Amino acid sequence: MEEADNLYTALDDLEQYTRRNSLEIHGIPDDCYSSTEEVVLKLAAVLNVNVNPSDIEITHKLKRRGNNSSPVIVKFISHKVETSLYKDRVKLRNVKVLDVFPGYSNAVRAEEPRIFLNKNLTNYRRGLVSRANQMNRDGLLTSFWTIDGKIFAKTLPSGDPVRIFIDYDLDAL
Repeated sequence: MEEADNLYTALDDLEQYTRRNSLEIHGIPDDCYSSTEEVVLKLAAVLNVNVNPSDIEITHKLKRRGNNSSPVIVKFISHKVETSLYKDRVKLRNVKVLDVFPGYSNAVRAEEPRIFLNKNLTNYRRGLVSRANQMNRDGLLTSFWTIDGKIFAKTLPSGDPVRIFIDYDLDAL
């Protein structure tokens, strides 16, 4: 059984590595843009990050049920471009859909959803992040974050970060 676990971990690591240059953009309604590349370029412009069409390898929508805003996934040619855009995601706290797409007429100004920029994680790591997020809301964690698909958490503000590999790591905190 240990060999199977090791193989599963190695496969997950490899899959995550292939997603290294990819980001997910959430919160942009499907009907306000004509191409997914347009979403990436306009969002980068609003964040004052230099992204050119030649920096983008591919973009497309991710299928999610019951949602009028499908997440957009973008894979960049360069890890540097992906990192520069991801680092400036904190500026999104003050950015609304109308800031990115000023001509979007269907935007409900009062309840406009926030725009989020996330790393493209494997399903397993997305589950770990979801669980860490719940633990954070429950007050069991001070903070958690991802860096290049690696998950870290803190239980005390002054404590050392702990790398999260599996569910047991979260249980042990």
